[in-house]
Amino acid sequence: MITSPPLLTRLRIGGSIAIRHHRRLSAAAGDNMIQTGIDEGRGLSILVLDRPPANSLSMEMNEAISSSIKDIEENYPGVQSVILASSNPTIFSAGLDVAELIAPDSDRLRQFWHSLQQVYVDLYGSRLATVACLNGHAPAAGCFLAMACDYRVMYSGGNIDGRKHVPTIGLNETQLGIAAPPWMGHLLVRTIGFRRAELALAMGTLFPAHTALEIGLVDEIISSDDTKESRNDALQALLPDKMKITHASNPVMQQAYIQATRFAQIPAQARIATKMITRSKHLEDMIAKREQDIDHFCNFITQDGVQRNLMEYVRQLKTKSKK
Repeated sequence: MITSPPLLTRLRIGGSIAIRHHRRLSAAAGDNMIQTGIDEGRGLSILVLDRPPANSLSMEMNEAISSSIKDIEENYPGVQSVILASSNPTIFSAGLDVAELIAPDSDRLRQFWHSLQQVYVDLYGSRLATVACLNGHAPAAGCFLAMACDYRVMYSGGNIDGRKHVPTIGLNETQLGIAAPPWMGHLLVRTIGFRRAELALAMGTLFPAHTALEIGLVDEIISSDDTKESRNDALQALLPDKMKITHASNPVMQQAYIQATRFAQIPAQARIATKMITRSKHLEDMIAKREQDIDHFCNFITQDGVQRNLMEYVRQLKTKSKK
């Protein structure tokens, strides 16, 4: 029996009065990482990752994501869908915060991994229909966040401030000298199929948007040719203040908003029950094997060879940033 994810027993439907609400959610005092917007009248919400520079997933970031999902589910019963987006125009999320992994404190390492598992439980098992808005790169755990959503809209690429921007997505952990956890690898298998996932995991492949669409890693792509002049006023009202000007006319965000609206119009009980047909078993497996998975991860990540790989990866990043 699943106790952590918000399943049918926690479903509450109601609320026809439009409520617009914007705030920043923090898992630690003074450290704002998530922005949310609510339009309960339309049944829509948005959750914006806002941890510069790359929305990397620290323990506090994981906790903020989980808290924001639960906040929407519990306090806004009229909301039926949520858009998961990024305040960074070129990066959705760069994945795990490597600082959590190098020479880690043993107690915090276990807590960190527990917090990432909880994001999986809360996002993959949410009563909300979840739409990932991928304007930028989504490697490693960034790809996991997108895969845990019900629908993924991705930008195919173009020029931003005169520089070419071609977003990619995939579980590229082997390129860093580590391995994706089993539950994350299995999520990729369920998303794109066994052989494609097996090879992609081994090679640490990052897929451009067109390839991601072909293999089913994303559901829809938006090209630079789809750029729209007009803004969506309802979307603008939903967006947090810092994104109102830049994202109200963004075609990827607009398409994510359209899909979120479609989800919100489906009878919630039927949608959620159908969602749990395909997801409840995997959520139950996570709950049952949680401590075993934490032990496995902690034992793996603290191996000398893995630690050397991670430190070399950080060194390469620093070298690249200086160029």
